[in-house]
Amino acid sequence: MHFRERIIKDTLMYSVANYIAMGVGIFLSIVTKGILGTLGAGYFAMIKVFTSYGAFSDLGTRDAMLREVAQAVGAGDQKKAERIRDTIFTFTLLSSLAVIVVFAIISMFFVKDPLMKNGVLLAGFLVLVTQIYNFSITFMRILKKVSYLSLTIVANILGVALFSIAGAYFFGVLGLVIGLIVTTFFSAFFAYWLSDMQLRFRWDTGELWRLIRIGFPLVLAGYALDTFLIVDTIMIGKMIGYNQLGFYTIALMSIQQINSLGRFSQIILLPHIQEKYGKTQSLADAKSLFVKSTTTLVYFLPVIIALVFFGVPVIVHYFLPKFNPGLVAMRILVTAYYFVAVNEMSSTILFTINKQARQIPILAVMIIIAIGLNYLFIKTKGGIEGVALATTIAYFFYFAFFFYYAFKHLMEKPELRRSILAVIGIFLYMALLLHGTEALCHLTNPLIDCVVKYLIFLLLFSPVLVFFEKKEGVFKTIVSIFRDKWKGVFRATAS
Repeated sequence: MHFRERIIKDTLMYSVANYIAMGVGIFLSIVTKGILGTLGAGYFAMIKVFTSYGAFSDLGTRDAMLREVAQAVGAGDQKKAERIRDTIFTFTLLSSLAVIVVFAIISMFFVKDPLMKNGVLLAGFLVLVTQIYNFSITFMRILKKVSYLSLTIVANILGVALFSIAGAYFFGVLGLVIGLIVTTFFSAFFAYWLSDMQLRFRWDTGELWRLIRIGFPLVLAGYALDTFLIVDTIMIGKMIGYNQLGFYTIALMSIQQINSLGRFSQIILLPHIQEKYGKTQSLADAKSLFVKSTTTLVYFLPVIIALVFFGVPVIVHYFLPKFNPGLVAMRILVTAYYFVAVNEMSSTILFTINKQARQIPILAVMIIIAIGLNYLFIKTKGGIEGVALATTIAYFFYFAFFFYYAFKHLMEKPELRRSILAVIGIFLYMALLLHGTEALCHLTNPLIDCVVKYLIFLLLFSPVLVFFEKKEGVFKTIVSIFRDKWKGVFRATAS
């Protein structure tokens, strides 16, 4: 199979698995929000803040493992690959246990709310099982076992749905977290079994220190990026209240679905990129992978954003009417998240050329800007809508600075300027279509209203998609893959 077709096929397979997971996840979010209510949803959002920070306990060594093992595999050095793998597994396990201790101390001495005390403590155990699970699926990515990876993701979300709903129903917020812990534990074991790894405990101080030097800047950048992306959550919780934060979780839930497309392509491409770069140490050899994947996001993301933009209000209307006050903020934030999602490959470029530490000062400035904008808009405009507007401006600055710095290593200035202007132009056109259609089209039935609005958007946005298809031919390749797949099925049936 041609390399381009293989990438698209793997991305499609992985995307289907993840969209199944997201569909179940949306159902899960609806059910658990209905069970927990706005206050409970606000508590759970704050517990997730702790788990998001705990996720960096491996000091970036898992990402370093991905890069270094992929390059070792490309060079045919299997012993080095296994040595790195076992060293990182041992460190991941020990560092996750340390998180449990730290969170226990925070819970006992620094958290006053009784429910949050227990929530923070449980968050430590969730970090432990999640880190082991992530280690296993990361190694599947290195081995390019996309089919097993996809199967693991689907099995995990089905388990999450079962145990989390049961936990939330019987024990509230803490039961939900316990359900996640149980499911993730079994999913980690399943992923380990499928990956066919023969793990050994190994402590290699020299190797570990080398990998930490590679990965630790990613941790700092990860902390900074996570902080930047949750500034709105923290500011609402501190300045407006947990109840309003509960309404805002509709927006937070929605943007998770948008970010997925870029993440999927990056997950599939990264091992290939590292192997290519490892052979020649030339970024130019991997340029097409960076540029074409980003171009696909630039042109195709509006289709996903429009589906979320018009679809979420239907879900809220029928299943979560109490969260209706969060819809205006959702529409603003969903539109703005385009700037974050198209930036997916920027950090990969810097990681590949070992300039990951350069992300930290850029993100530090972005955090200051986001805090300042959120504070200003809360004081002047008030409400979660003002927070969403402030976050929109912050997202734009994030895109402009980060994208320019990363892609200048690949492009000459004229090409880079054209790329940035194309992103801004498509964003403005998308925003005009989304909010214009929302303002002008109102039908009584919410489901019909959603379908009609989405079709109007697709019709008016179709010239952009046609231009993209003539330029890249992605849809033609997808059709070819499915045609070949069906031919294979028919041949197998005939024989």
